[in-house]
Amino acid sequence: MIQLFLPYSSIVMAQDNLDISSIIELPENENAILVEKKTQTLFLYSSKSDNLFALFQVPCSTGEQNGGKQKTGDKKTPEGVYFLNEEYEDKYLSPIYGEKAFSMDYPNSIDQRDGKNGSAIWIHGTNKKLEPFDSNGCIALENSNIIKLSEYVHLNSTPVIVVEEINKINRSILIKAKQDITFLLDQWIKAIEIGSYGNYLSFYSPGYLPDINWWEQWLEIRKLANKPDSKLRVERDRTGIYYHDHVFVVLFDYIMMFENKKILLGKRKLFLENQNNNYKIIGDNFQSIPKDFQSLQFPKVAAAKMLVESASKKESVMETINHWLTAWSAKDMDKYESFYAPTFYSDGMNKKKWVQRKAILAKKYDFINVLGKDFKVKLEKNTCEVTFFQEYESDTLLDQGTKKLKLVNKGGLWKIYQETWRAK
Repeated sequence: MIQLFLPYSSIVMAQDNLDISSIIELPENENAILVEKKTQTLFLYSSKSDNLFALFQVPCSTGEQNGGKQKTGDKKTPEGVYFLNEEYEDKYLSPIYGEKAFSMDYPNSIDQRDGKNGSAIWIHGTNKKLEPFDSNGCIALENSNIIKLSEYVHLNSTPVIVVEEINKINRSILIKAKQDITFLLDQWIKAIEIGSYGNYLSFYSPGYLPDINWWEQWLEIRKLANKPDSKLRVERDRTGIYYHDHVFVVLFDYIMMFENKKILLGKRKLFLENQNNNYKIIGDNFQSIPKDFQSLQFPKVAAAKMLVESASKKESVMETINHWLTAWSAKDMDKYESFYAPTFYSDGMNKKKWVQRKAILAKKYDFINVLGKDFKVKLEKNTCEVTFFQEYESDTLLDQGTKKLKLVNKGGLWKIYQETWRAK
């Protein structure tokens, strides 16, 4: 079978003001699979510089029976917006699935709400001649085409939109829908960051109640993190907006941020509906979650705690370092000694010998002034490494270079267990 590869110039449709209604926004360099049952054709689209263009189109075979899937065994292919979540190589497949297969996340939460069931809906190859309307509900391709398609698939990110017939509408309608949905997303995020419980729920349809058990914990962390120069922030990135049968599906990277650190919490998926000229959320879940957060009840709360505690640890470390520098500059050797762990060892000296050496130098000089700048703090669970530029000045010596301290947390206090110096 010959594949039809469309040139970049094919972005321009026959009617310049019409666009495909199913793809409202596609992230840069992301791809979207669009399956048209009527013509038994699979199209692959991509996005570049906010323009949608076709990469290729190939014949496919969908379910023997017409209509969208309703139940197990009805031999119908689901219609809607789905995402590919697993990839299977030929060595794990029965011959009927050809050389490769991808599973779709049918039924999604909207399907379940509507009472639809069934499972194991795949896009796969075949070991026989491809015939129209010849599957049990899957989307079958020739082996060469499933292999070609696999080069463009990003699991839990690439949408598969299955329609009876591709619909094109005026571009201005799509632009308006994108603007309105983007505004809703921004306000929804703002409600998470600084809004009230009621404010947050106002974005959801009255007929859908999201899991809100995390809210009280979230409020406590939010208050703890609230500072004049920083706050917990939520960011979305690589947003895709897709549409089928009155339902808009929004997929984006969901990111938690605090100060200069961020944690990717996975792919968040929202289902929206236009109710009385207002977009409302009718479904809300994660499409994918990083392994570290999969077993946690409230990933958002866990990530926020990690970020805030990390910042708090850094503040505690820096407070220790500043007090250590002050004690050293003041030649307060008892105080200076208190910043070192019993296990300290550097330059062939244990803690006792190290402090004795510093005490001799303190007596030798009329004054000592030690300053640090350009601090870099690398935190682990109970240890940390601090690197900074140190300026040492006494009445007879001026020295500059890089100081590296390794500290361990003992009973809530940071203690230096290793110290190295490299002159400028």
